[in-house]
Amino acid sequence: MGSSLCTGGHTDVEIALKRILSFKDVIGLLLIDADGNILRSTLAEEEEVVKYAQEIPALVIMSRSAVREIDPKNDLKMLRIKSKKHEIMVVVDPQFTLMIIHEYPGHYVEPPPPPPPPKDSDDDYSD
Repeated sequence: MGSSLCTGGHTDVEIALKRILSFKDVIGLLLIDADGNILRSTLAEEEEVVKYAQEIPALVIMSRSAVREIDPKNDLKMLRIKSKKHEIMVVVDPQFTLMIIHEYPGHYVEPPPPPPPPKDSDDDYSD
């Protein structure tokens, strides 16, 4: 397969996407075209898909600008974003943007609520 998923055949793309989804920590993936149209998504929540499709490309634009500002002959190929809950790998290509959302070792787990304070027997003033 070449340097771009889009240059391979349809079968190559499907094989690559299935291989990515086979990793145990992958929650889902989102593939959008250069115009921001959603081409493929395996994320369950439609609202989540729309948010990723709207917000991540803005980060890609800013990151690409920073890379080119540092070295005008360079270009952004991949972006890695870690949050408390997930890691998002963003593969950037002139024709598409692929976002892979996955959990990573040590990912954030919501802590349980603190236990109630113990009842002190000396505080009982019963007669």
